Amino acid sequence: MIRQKLLWWLVMFVLLVTAVWLVSSNEGYVLIIRNPYRIQISFNFFLIAVVGLFLGLHYCLKIIDYLRGIPVNKKNKQNILSLKAGNVALLEGMHALAEGDVDQAKRSANLAQSLIKNADLEILIQKLENHHTGQH
Repeated sequence: MIRQKLLWWLVMFVLLVTAVWLVSSNEGYVLIIRNPYRIQISFNFFLIAVVGLFLGLHYCLKIIDYLRGIPVNKKNKQNILSLKAGNVALLEGMHALAEGDVDQAKRSANLAQSLIKNADLEILIQKLENHHTGQH
């Protein structure tokens, strides 16, 4: 890990030194002709502008992607919280069943079913109902 970071910093330093050396010795210019206009700018400024536009577009697209994902993230968080609450209700139901309180166990299992929305819980609830009424 440390070697990778060291290598990364070394590569970035070499690229920076190379870029500074190329830019300092560059006396070229860019000429843009669009009748009736003529625009002449230094090549260094043109490179900085192109890189800046690229980075600006890149980060704008990343922000848009993040903003588009907010509703999905919110729904996933709500689903996780609902699942956790369902697990708590299911544990409470198992404790109540162990203590012999079948009615509380049934209520907790129904709550867990509504929170988790799992078909296996329906089988558990039916078994609890059958056990409570004396059927096996």
